[in-house]
Amino acid sequence: MYMTDDVPTGWVKPVAKLTPESLKARISNLRTELADAESQLREMEEGTRLEALVKVRNLMRAFELTPADLGLEVPPRRRGRPRKTQS
Repeated sequence: MYMTDDVPTGWVKPVAKLTPESLKARISNLRTELADAESQLREMEEGTRLEALVKVRNLMRAFELTPADLGLEVPPRRRGRPRKTQS
């Protein structure tokens, strides 16, 4: 009949059926890999964030800008309980 490439011919190596234990072991391995990848991602994000802050601070110094010049509100100096507002 028709010859196609996706139909194996000759001897085909048998594939072992997955067991619940092997699946659980694979899941735990994948979870540890995921945890490692997530920790690397957090480190990379932190490094990138710090680099961006340094660049912004250097540009602000170079052009003698203040946070007020950039439209950023300065946090209030007063600590403690907020004042009561009359309603």
